[in-house]
Amino acid sequence: MGQALNPTDAEGHLELGKIYRELGESEKAIESFQNAIALDDKHEHAYNNLGLVYTDLRLFILAIEMFQAALELSPENPAFYNNLGYAYNMTDRFEEAIAAYSSAIESDPTFVDAYYNLADAYLNRDMYQDAIQYYESALEIEEGDADVYFNIGLAYEENGQFLRAIQSYEKGISFDDSDAEAYYRLAHAYKKNGDPLMMRRYLETFLDRAKGLSHLEEEIRDAEQLFNR
Repeated sequence: MGQALNPTDAEGHLELGKIYRELGESEKAIESFQNAIALDDKHEHAYNNLGLVYTDLRLFILAIEMFQAALELSPENPAFYNNLGYAYNMTDRFEEAIAAYSSAIESDPTFVDAYYNLADAYLNRDMYQDAIQYYESALEIEEGDADVYFNIGLAYEENGQFLRAIQSYEKGISFDDSDAEAYYRLAHAYKKNGDPLMMRRYLETFLDRAKGLSHLEEEIRDAEQLFNR
């Protein structure tokens, strides 16, 4: 910590930059990482961390340049590929994002974040079977959190695999029962699976938990119509 606060070499500036980033001091973080690069222009982690700050600021073109610079120095680093994939994805460069995430997985087949990001990219483009493939691969490596099960549940539901969707939504709720929208999705999965009793049960739960949540107004109206039929 002392060296980070009084940096005299590239590593000290790198550590100081990380501290500034954690504190939300983006300009100071950028300056610190740039100082690290000025002292050692072969410091791949300085480029990567600078890219992360640019990502925080949604300056994705600059982030891409930094992640590419990091990869030129460390071409087998899966985290750098994963970060590059995210920046590409956020600029709608989908094919390049897929290639970067795939390179992360090739570099380290156990790098689970790349599987999740790859699955999310497919899910957001309604490519449900591809999304399912990578969510399932990630879950074989480690158990996911609630959001993972909600996302794969949506992919299963949109892919017509309603029982698998139900199982995934319920697994997600077992991790986090505070997400009101998950009950709405679970109710719809039961409806599509031909179980109106369970549908009504989860609609009731959703309507109770969604009270006052303005971002779910459309879902609330739909749930009320279904429940009152």
